[in-house]
Amino acid sequence: MADIPNRRKSCGACVKGKRRCDAKLPKCQRCAKKGIDCLYPGINPSISDTIIPELDFPWLEVLLHAPEAWNGHLAEQSQRIRNTLAPDTEVLPLPDFLPYEGPTQTSLAQPEMTFAVREFKTFPEKWVKEGKAPFIHPQLFASNMPRSLQDAYSACAIYSTKTEQNSTVAFTVIESKANELVRVTRTANWTPLEVLAAVQSLLIFQIIRLFDGDIRQRTLAEAAEPVLEQWTQDLRDRTEKEVVTTTTNAASWRAWLFAESVRRTIAMSYTLKGMYTLVKNGYCTMGAAITSLSFTAQRALWAASSMFEWSAAVRDNIPFWCQNMQFDSVLRDGKSWDVDDFGIVMMVMYKGRDRIDEWLQKGNAERNAVFNPDLFATMIETMPDEVHPDMLQYVSTLP
Repeated sequence: MADIPNRRKSCGACVKGKRRCDAKLPKCQRCAKKGIDCLYPGINPSISDTIIPELDFPWLEVLLHAPEAWNGHLAEQSQRIRNTLAPDTEVLPLPDFLPYEGPTQTSLAQPEMTFAVREFKTFPEKWVKEGKAPFIHPQLFASNMPRSLQDAYSACAIYSTKTEQNSTVAFTVIESKANELVRVTRTANWTPLEVLAAVQSLLIFQIIRLFDGDIRQRTLAEAAEPVLEQWTQDLRDRTEKEVVTTTTNAASWRAWLFAESVRRTIAMSYTLKGMYTLVKNGYCTMGAAITSLSFTAQRALWAASSMFEWSAAVRDNIPFWCQNMQFDSVLRDGKSWDVDDFGIVMMVMYKGRDRIDEWLQKGNAERNAVFNPDLFATMIETMPDEVHPDMLQYVSTLP
């Protein structure tokens, strides 16, 4: 173990116990022998030295490893709401005259949760295999990819080959790359483009580590969450003028591409935090922040790889600008092939699984429905007689 420089004092435990301290790192001999925390004045433990607690979230483990088995019960959130009411307040049931499906969801049920988590977990692999992710455009950094994105891409490649036998080595490399990123200190000198790259890179590391199921990686990702929050806020503050660039006022394709990348990255950061908080705690406080955002849902615009392709896409397609996460125009005038994976995830979160599946089916979608229709086929047998007729009709139309 390394010695602390002479100017360091004894650890807190030895001072409190009035014992001699040998000032070793990461623990002095006395603390190591007693199995207690060993903290020195002026030295904060690094993320890599974080003590991993024995976390116990059994239903979270079910969601991560067998999402189809989770019952989606979020009673804690309902109880918190009820606890804010006066003791004699009567909670009225939903009136029968209200429509079966509202225009926008205010909570996230198990199917939507399962879909979002499942999609998030595919983003690193898509970036490796396709060279792009729903919030990382391959052309934005085509000529000079920042080191942070190179490291994140390498981590994705390593993670895609992870097995039970090599998981320790794989996570050692991924952890090292992630720690190197979050320890960067000269962030004030970053350009907006460099801030964007850093947020995108950290998002990739967070997706890998939060949803893999490895307890240590999840804890380290949670420790890095404040860094992601700060960088995301910095990105938003430093791109207030650029982020309003749309297809109607963009000076060039690259100007629009940067603006759209920023919009999607900020939305992804907020959504990831909201989703994980909801999974872990049973409630989410990010709804208003996410709803304040906007993005362009048209797949052809995001998929364009040149100024020529983008200009043609602008001329031939509806951009489907989703101001404050409003998707009515997409559902009314769009087809399934008009929206990419990022747009589908956001639509499912705001409109619900049933509404988006119905929209995909009506458009004779060339992509799979949001959820496996076989699940609905088995549901029909267990549905009560009083189930809403619209649901029965919907299920009967599925292949």
